[in-house]
Amino acid sequence: MFEECPEVTFLLRTWINGGSALPAVRMMIENGYGFEAACTANVAMKRPDCDEREALLDIIGEVANTSDEWVEALREFARAPSEERWDELFRFAPEDVFYQRLRHTIAILMALRCDADILFRCAFKNGMTSDAFDVARSGLVDPQTIVARGDGSPVRSAWLGLAALAAFARGDRWNTIGYLREACLDEETAFLAWASNSEIRQDADEQLIAQLDALDIPEV
Repeated sequence: MFEECPEVTFLLRTWINGGSALPAVRMMIENGYGFEAACTANVAMKRPDCDEREALLDIIGEVANTSDEWVEALREFARAPSEERWDELFRFAPEDVFYQRLRHTIAILMALRCDADILFRCAFKNGMTSDAFDVARSGLVDPQTIVARGDGSPVRSAWLGLAALAAFARGDRWNTIGYLREACLDEETAFLAWASNSEIRQDADEQLIAQLDALDIPEV
């Protein structure tokens, strides 16, 4: 991908091997790879040992073309969130940076401790993105909010899997199992819950894994 800029490839390898992500991200931006830079920054921030979160978040904001006025508007939203105010915020968001603007907005509102249930309903009313997993695994969103989002959806199994992840983050074993089991009932769409199932199994104790196995919830 970065044949014209081999320095980016070198810096990415350095980051993957335990170095800083910032040099690679900054060089990507300098060479016109803004979207790739923002995606890399998002991945880097999710690493447990990341100590560059604030700087990486600023870079995503730069790519998303956010301003100080936008951040202040998000502070006001966090104090009194609603779906109507969300629609007002995004009504005139530039189409070419909409996706990164959305991701940056979710990260800021999570940091501001915005009501997670309202944030979830607003941010994912048009579909699921990878950020939905971050909100779910925070333990702040009610699993029922996620289940309600999936009602009537052709990909309901994906939403049920995400609800299971949210329940797991809250230490709710009963609903973790229940949502995963329900997600697996439809053989044609059960695979949509595999990502959540896999993440839960990775962190589950032996007892929970045994319960999942006993209910034929597949190991993936």
